[in-house]
Amino acid sequence: MTWPSILISVSVISFLISIVLQFIGYIIFRKNAQNFESLISEFRKRRLDLDFSTQVSSFFSPSFHPVKISWFARLYKGVKLQRRGNESVSQETYDFIQSLPEKEIGWLIRLHTLNMVTAVMMIGGGLGFIIWRHFYK
Repeated sequence: MTWPSILISVSVISFLISIVLQFIGYIIFRKNAQNFESLISEFRKRRLDLDFSTQVSSFFSPSFHPVKISWFARLYKGVKLQRRGNESVSQETYDFIQSLPEKEIGWLIRLHTLNMVTAVMMIGGGLGFIIWRHFYK
């Protein structure tokens, strides 16, 4: 097997696996949609900080789940975020999300990790295809 054949094979396999993982993520989000709705409604009720993309995407279909959950996953991990411009997220927002029990937030963190793996595989597959096309076609 030649180098170009290996590259295109790995790229295609990586890309196809990423599509399957994205579908699995969709199913996981659908199973936990009620948990997500309660989390976001609790955020709104307490007037905690939400970014624009999370606010808007909460009205979209479950296929937008990576955008919907990334804000919460990053807050949970303690990443220093800014709400608008230079306005930092309040400590109360971090404290609330980090105080949630594993039962309520664990699914979201695991799904975010799955989304990150999916993104790396999809981008890697795409880059492999671009390299193959540019150098070996």
